[in-house]
Amino acid sequence: MNDQDLKPFLYPRSVAVIGATERPGSWGSFIIEGLRAFPFAGSIYPVNHQAERVFGIPAFRSVSDIPGPVDLAVLTIPENQVEKTLKECGEKGVQGVVIISAGFGEAVEGGKEREKGLVALAHTYGMRLMGPNVSGVFNLFADFNASAAPIGHLIKTPVAAVCQGGYAIYDLLAHGYYRKMGVGIFIHTGNEADLTTTDFLAMMGDLPEVQAVVMYIEAVKDGRRFLETARKVAEAKPVVVYKAGKTPGASRAAASHTGALAGSFKVYEGAFDQANVVSCPTMELLLPLGQALAERPPLKGRRVVILTMGGSWGVALSDALESEGLRVPNLSPGLQKRLRDMGMPVRASVKNPVDIGASGLFLAEDLLTELGREILRSGEADALILHGFGRPGMDAEGTPPTLRFYQEINKNIIRAYAAMEKEFQIPVLIGSAYGPSESQAVFDLTREGIRIYQRLDETAQILSRMFRYWERRGKDRPLSEQAALGAERSSARG
Repeated sequence: MNDQDLKPFLYPRSVAVIGATERPGSWGSFIIEGLRAFPFAGSIYPVNHQAERVFGIPAFRSVSDIPGPVDLAVLTIPENQVEKTLKECGEKGVQGVVIISAGFGEAVEGGKEREKGLVALAHTYGMRLMGPNVSGVFNLFADFNASAAPIGHLIKTPVAAVCQGGYAIYDLLAHGYYRKMGVGIFIHTGNEADLTTTDFLAMMGDLPEVQAVVMYIEAVKDGRRFLETARKVAEAKPVVVYKAGKTPGASRAAASHTGALAGSFKVYEGAFDQANVVSCPTMELLLPLGQALAERPPLKGRRVVILTMGGSWGVALSDALESEGLRVPNLSPGLQKRLRDMGMPVRASVKNPVDIGASGLFLAEDLLTELGREILRSGEADALILHGFGRPGMDAEGTPPTLRFYQEINKNIIRAYAAMEKEFQIPVLIGSAYGPSESQAVFDLTREGIRIYQRLDETAQILSRMFRYWERRGKDRPLSEQAALGAERSSARG
């Protein structure tokens, strides 16, 4: 298979929405509204056997009535109409079909056999299928959105999401919007009767606009091919996978969700390690981890230096980092002396963590900025964390001037540290106890595109996985026969 087979799904010149309607809450309306929400340059053809227009766009009674060629058809119709419509699409010369319709292998006995019949029918016409049981696809680089994703909460980033599930990813996108996180490409493969996550992962490896790939998978059909593809892609860009179905209960849920039988998680973990695939510990971390790997400089060692607005935060951060295999080493006597000479008082620790709160200098903007620069210049830090800035409180009528003053100082310090990452090409992560809805400073800085993490474990998990990925990238790590066979057997059980 080559990328040309998949191009209609991400770069279509024309899209037919079969089952298009204006009825609120229907899939036919979701897809049409998604397409209209962006300046898609191609043609949109609603297919509705009763309506003359759908959202002002001329409609057609069947796909065969459409006057021009159709690259992609999106089916939002009852499952008992799919086979007949698929044949009409084939006769029309449609290249790709997205089957939103559910009620196949994930739901009913005999559903898998029906899926095989749909694939065989499609292939007789040279068509490829995505689905069934999907929620759509979008490519913001092409202003194309044939999905039910939250339209007002999509942010184009160099991260692509290739997933067997859809709705949870939409929730992550909506939440990520308020942290300036998102994906430029989203692909939901659903039951994978034909095209699989592996097929689209290979395509993502070839797209220059994609700098990292995040994946939600429950099971893979061809374990060996998936691992070989992932290993190849991971040599050029990070591949982050949340493997669902780790427990017996989750495996049963996966079977009713996409019809997948999730294989052994331990087998997958070992195989991911061989392929330098980044295993994501939680679904919630998928976007933050993918974003960090796509946009931050490589983490070349385990040494992390912490500057914190309170000793307790420093202790807790040290616990979190070292639990993830990173190090929080004492700074050298020479560097400690230089920090003292710059103005850090004796009452404040400069060993690591560096306790800014105890220094009483948290308003000394120039000094605090220079402390960070001195640490990064020293060569003693592979990564730096600034934690504890971003005062609580939102701007409103009657906000005390002192709060606004503190907020501005906080913002200037955080901006300076964020800029150091690009200057020194060393990861610099910013943490705060407050989110965008709790701190005006965090809200304003997030809108500027500065990442601010609220959870210590999130910060530690991101850094540790950045280190593991960059430590292994570029090394000759051929896929062992044991890992390949394990994945084969696990996927065969699924």
